Amino acid sequence: MLSLKSGCRAAISVLICSLLLLSAAAAQDNDNLKWSITPYLWAPTTKVDLTFRDTAIGSGEISFNDLLDTLDAAFMVQIEAGKGKWSGFVDLSYLGTSDTTQRTLLTVDADSKQTFIDAAAAFWPGGVGSPFSMFGGLRYTGFDENFRFYGPGGTLISEQPSGEDYYDALLGLRYRFDFSERWQLLTHGDFSFGDSEGTLLLRANFGYIVGKRRQNRILFGYQYKQAEFREGDLTKDFTYQGPMAGFDFRF
Repeated sequence: MLSLKSGCRAAISVLICSLLLLSAAAAQDNDNLKWSITPYLWAPTTKVDLTFRDTAIGSGEISFNDLLDTLDAAFMVQIEAGKGKWSGFVDLSYLGTSDTTQRTLLTVDADSKQTFIDAAAAFWPGGVGSPFSMFGGLRYTGFDENFRFYGPGGTLISEQPSGEDYYDALLGLRYRFDFSERWQLLTHGDFSFGDSEGTLLLRANFGYIVGKRRQNRILFGYQYKQAEFREGDLTKDFTYQGPMAGFDFRF
């Protein structure tokens, strides 16, 4: 089991790799280098299915309204730089929640802090900024969690603290549909595999171009993410889905 400190070191190492990707893109002629910084807000419904020793022990669904009462922090941002037919990007998400799920013979008390970092290189057949790109890289998922299982009368049956880090190979595609001079639909789909049992992410955002030079975009849409992780006797299956909004600063 890894401590929170070691998890932070792992996250920093992934960020360093991410910065190297961006530096590689920036190492090209800076005259035509294109940058984008996109902060997001995401309002997901979160579902967690837990299996302990191959026996289903509970699942619970938390709506975003309920999640607000237990949300410690949530943050999403993407940074990308590129030129010619290549770019590098870093996508960072952080989420902290806690919840108690009641069942007939079992109560599950969960505290969870989750960090997601995607670092990838993207190839654009039509050049950076064209509608289609494909990418590959590394996905880091870090957990600092504690699951407690109580039986009838509040008797503690088991406690499963977790500080695990997962590294996956990441592959994905992006495509942009241009409806008019200002309206677009930006789609993103990826899959990762390796330390985890597999992670799927699907995203679709409508974009509205703004600014005097029509360089920036207002984004709003929907994101779905499903991920499964195994740690010893405990299997965790997370499903996140809900609306999102952001602003794309392009330079």
